[in-house]
Amino acid sequence: MARLGIDFGTTNTVAMMHDRGIFSVVHHAVKTGAGTIVQEVFPSSILIHRSSGRRWYGLEAERRFGQLGPDPDHVFVPSLKRQLRNYAEGRRVQAIVPGADGREETAELPYDLADELTGFLRALAESICQNQRLPAGEPLEAVVTWPANANGAQRHITRRSFRKAGFVVIDTLNEPTASAIELADCLTAGRGGKALGGPQAVAVFDLGGGTFDASVVWIEDDHFEVLAASGIEDLGGDDFDRVLLEMFLSAMGGAIEDLGPLTRYALLRQARAQKEAIASGTVRSLFLNPRDFGLERPPVTIRPAAYADRIRPLLQPAIATLGRVIAQAAGRQPRVAPGPGLTIYLVGGSARLPLVAEMVSAAFPECRVVLTDKPFTSVAMGAAICSTERVGYRDVFARHFGLIRLRDHGRAEMFDTVFSAGTPVPRRGEPPLERVAWYYPRHNIGHLKYLECVGLDDNGMPADGVRSWSDVLFPYDPALPLTAPASREEIVSTDRFADQPVCEIYRCDADGVITVELRRPATGEARTYEIYRD
Repeated sequence: MARLGIDFGTTNTVAMMHDRGIFSVVHHAVKTGAGTIVQEVFPSSILIHRSSGRRWYGLEAERRFGQLGPDPDHVFVPSLKRQLRNYAEGRRVQAIVPGADGREETAELPYDLADELTGFLRALAESICQNQRLPAGEPLEAVVTWPANANGAQRHITRRSFRKAGFVVIDTLNEPTASAIELADCLTAGRGGKALGGPQAVAVFDLGGGTFDASVVWIEDDHFEVLAASGIEDLGGDDFDRVLLEMFLSAMGGAIEDLGPLTRYALLRQARAQKEAIASGTVRSLFLNPRDFGLERPPVTIRPAAYADRIRPLLQPAIATLGRVIAQAAGRQPRVAPGPGLTIYLVGGSARLPLVAEMVSAAFPECRVVLTDKPFTSVAMGAAICSTERVGYRDVFARHFGLIRLRDHGRAEMFDTVFSAGTPVPRRGEPPLERVAWYYPRHNIGHLKYLECVGLDDNGMPADGVRSWSDVLFPYDPALPLTAPASREEIVSTDRFADQPVCEIYRCDADGVITVELRRPATGEARTYEIYRD
């Protein structure tokens, strides 16, 4: 049976198929007036016709958007994955549309983001079945990847939407871990013909279209253990494209806000193509002819060195994040330290920029820096290898997960960390990770506010990358049925139940799904809540 490794990327989605020992990239096709276009990627884009409600996805969405010209009745949604970073139930799609004054503005549209993601993934499934000529009804079993720094809501909606779209999600995997598996497979008898030469660490520097991830993975035989992971949610190739476009427009005397949606997207694609050309090492200037895009301005050129100077500050936080992740990993595994024994693997389309290798090598001069030869397929390949079940791996929490509690008799708040960053996540088949806590209530109904964050401040409160999870309202008052709906308006402060401790049992499974079982020992009753219930 064929299995898939799927890298749902910001700019493009890539699927790798494993069938009877052979790995192959899934191709996608779209028919045009000039013939059929075939690509290894499925653009993460949607085109919506407002009047009819019709949708086009991937290659067809980009092709039709390019043909339409300025058309207010169509909404183009590129880089769909970026909108998941702040996901909450009921969140709507955001897109750039013409404003009342004719200038562009970002607007929230009446389209449910979860439904649009499911539609996109359903179109991806149809393209895979059609182009791979799979038998009707054959299940699409897949290992799905996501950023190591993805928050819980993003993981929840990604996993749920893949399942609703018809995929059988047999496993999930952090993107840098997938790349580490791909690299190890390349260096071993799998494809490279030589062994790794003993346990070793790989630090993955994954710079994609919309996110940056860093992970240190300890490799021992066919087992992969993530020692530490972190990332930056809003750093990637999309940002570098915009910088180059702004440089072009500045040279022309214009501004990005003055462009119509079609022109803006076409110019961003041209900026991306020019950016990617830098990877060849032979480009002496970056060129744009505005007349090719209907703009009556003379051609402009930008020196690659000037472009590098502009994006260097954007890359500095990524270098710093990699350093912190390596230091955290060294705290868990003494044999991990910057030096000849540590390989830094550069993956992701944006990692091909020469400036990236230059900056990483300068920051870690004793390490071996390796640039992937598969910048767009490394993650999908690693996921496909994982789907064969010939490797084992263990991930860690990249963020702190916990809840806000009251202390000092309700006069102050504190953050109670349930699972701290760096905590190992159970492997497939292992029992859930579990933590038990007791709480003496000071209210008739508990309002448990769950959240996660990248870092904590000096007072132990959430500081960086704070994301709210679901709130739970739990009746402490034995007279209130557990199944009865509760509201915040009913909460009152009281000491009547302070001698009736509540037991909280937190569990996290191999998918990172966290549940909390709340028990009222006084009555023997309990209720389990799943954070972001599937």
